Amino acid sequence: MEQDQGSTEYLNARPGVAYVGDEACRECHEPQYKDFKKTGMGRSLSIPGPGNWPEFTKPVRFSSEKLGRTYTVSVSGRKMYHTESKRDANGKLEYSETHEVAFTVGSGDVGRSYLVAKGDALFLSPISSYSGIRGWDLSPGFEVGQFRGFTRPAWNLCLTCHSGLPRPIADTRNRYQDPPFRFLAVGCERCHGPGELHVRERRENAPFRGPIDFSIVNPAHLPPQLRDDVCNQCHFLGDAQILRPAKTYLDFRPGTPLGNVVSVFSAPIRPKIDVVKALSHREQIEMSRCWSGSNGRLGCITCHDPHVQLHGAEAAAYFRTKCLTCHTVKTCALPAARRQSTSPPDNCIHCHMPKKTVANIGHSALTDHRILRIPTQNPPVSAPMGESPDNLIYWTRPRQNPEAKPDLRALALAYYEVSQVYPQFQQRGFEVLEQAARELPNDAEVQAAYGLVLLLARPGSSAKASQALQKAIDSGSRSVEVQTRLARLRLSEGNAAAALLLYNEAIEADPYYTPAYFGLAHLYAGTHDHQSAAETLQKILEYDPGNEEASRALADARGSSSHQ
Repeated sequence: MEQDQGSTEYLNARPGVAYVGDEACRECHEPQYKDFKKTGMGRSLSIPGPGNWPEFTKPVRFSSEKLGRTYTVSVSGRKMYHTESKRDANGKLEYSETHEVAFTVGSGDVGRSYLVAKGDALFLSPISSYSGIRGWDLSPGFEVGQFRGFTRPAWNLCLTCHSGLPRPIADTRNRYQDPPFRFLAVGCERCHGPGELHVRERRENAPFRGPIDFSIVNPAHLPPQLRDDVCNQCHFLGDAQILRPAKTYLDFRPGTPLGNVVSVFSAPIRPKIDVVKALSHREQIEMSRCWSGSNGRLGCITCHDPHVQLHGAEAAAYFRTKCLTCHTVKTCALPAARRQSTSPPDNCIHCHMPKKTVANIGHSALTDHRILRIPTQNPPVSAPMGESPDNLIYWTRPRQNPEAKPDLRALALAYYEVSQVYPQFQQRGFEVLEQAARELPNDAEVQAAYGLVLLLARPGSSAKASQALQKAIDSGSRSVEVQTRLARLRLSEGNAAAALLLYNEAIEADPYYTPAYFGLAHLYAGTHDHQSAAETLQKILEYDPGNEEASRALADARGSSSHQ
């Protein structure tokens, strides 16, 4: 039964209803609790221990020729440690950095990554374990040189989806309360919403307010868009996610539109047939004839039961029954002998939803949700019909108005994000961002993006960029990138005092933001205060000892200081 949005709403979707945790759900839903804890979602985040490292009790050691680093994994005293080290051409140790692993991210179905703590900040370890190779390699983003060392921040979005309930410090990008998670793994309330009201009413045997229990969200009773938004909150990343003003990812509650919290956009790029992109499930499914023929009825939970995770022959049989609710055996063009040759036999998924290499995660393969009738045939881009190929695909349209256009703010910021990956959108993106900057002079994020783009797109417009970045800060931006870029401009204008203040504010906001330290050291060097420059550079090496640029700059600063 679908709930009409205009009728009684789910009461736990309202702000103020508290999360209670899975143990409260367990009182009445023991079978679902036990099954869910065995799924990938139920094992999404954990504290390292013998239960999630049985294959790694022996020391692990491997080297990356590309990065010139060696990595080791060791277990001691029921704790796991990761080490990165480097030796020079003569074999002399240049540095070695060891961290205790604080949290294990992932169930191990595809692999696991690991978080280390530095103060109240969390960072991704440069190495991950991959089930596909039954071994270790560089973590996502490290293999292409985008990150290095123990310096990749654990962004709020990443931890929101991989954990039960993170506790970020407001207005920071990578700082967390102690402890950083109220609940570790994804739990019941991620899909059903906060359970305080439901638990209280069921314990009191309160009567239902209608034909179903409206004290707790049941996604199966939601309209298609709201139903799918429960899954989309984590399984659909798009190419740009733009939070609504004053919103955080934790503001989303099942039973409400995802678009109330975040606008999701994709670039209309033709997909490759032999690879899939992680967290693109909605894009994939909407390329399928199954979805287009269902008039929106086909959704994630049409085929998936989130409470259980099946494997092997059991999974093949289960999903085959799902296919046969709409199709018949006679509609398959393959002869029976060919169908029986798959392993397990007569496996619809084997042909129409095979595992494909993941474009943005190494050593990984995920199910292709495009449900291709002919597996070698590339489906069309899933952009709404009639849209220009220069326009981004806007996914979080209001249910009441499927033709709605994105607001100027969201569109401008989306182009800003997308054009950093796809240069072909830079020209159109700049035009939209410039318009937004004119019409939204007090929007901190728009002004920040405009100022940063101006520095790259129009190097001669530093004064205009400076003005935009200052507007961003005056409007409430606490971005350390904005503070650091504006500090550079202030220094180039001869205002060293303003630059000094901005650099120090950036470092206070994020003690691990390396560009701010480099900028501050440059400021000190420019005033011939080489001792302060050296002390500043030394702080980088305290949290990032493998930073070669900082090591070279420190040697220069010390050399200059000794000649004063």
